[in-house]
Amino acid sequence: MKKILFLSALIVACFQVQAQIQSAQLSASGLTCSMCSKSIFKALIQLPSVASVDVDIEQSVFTIIFKPDAQVFPDDIKKAVTDAGFAIASLQMTANFPAADVGKDTHLQFAGATYHLLNMQVQHIEGIRTFSVLDKNFVTTAVFRRNKKFTQMACYETGHAAACCHHSVKSGERIYHITF
Repeated sequence: MKKILFLSALIVACFQVQAQIQSAQLSASGLTCSMCSKSIFKALIQLPSVASVDVDIEQSVFTIIFKPDAQVFPDDIKKAVTDAGFAIASLQMTANFPAADVGKDTHLQFAGATYHLLNMQVQHIEGIRTFSVLDKNFVTTAVFRRNKKFTQMACYETGHAAACCHHSVKSGERIYHITF
């Protein structure tokens, strides 16, 4: 019995390590000087999930490294940037994905959140992959509108599960729209 409990705990621990968001690259808009970059830096570094932030002032790009085993949600990053008075132009995140077969409009649950894949060929994913968050306020308005053609699902417009979503997703649950 002890062996079964130990093996069960080990499997759960391994899955949690695999479903880890490790880093992000954020491009901000609305920056006009180094003080603007410093404001975003201060907001990001205060997030409990963030281990470090590196800033490329010339490109307005922030490289964020997350603490091991930290729960990371794109909305927390967006809130930090908007609270600092700026907007996200793009957000790419790198995660260690569990094995899954995915394609257009697949709902994938990992790292404590639900992700809806847009504009995807059917493929097998596993391991370290970088994805782009495509939701409103994570990309420019033009990019958001352009991506609407890749899905007919209402959840893309709202960012919350609707009748269009997979049965394992609760109505009203937050859904992030991504692509690889």
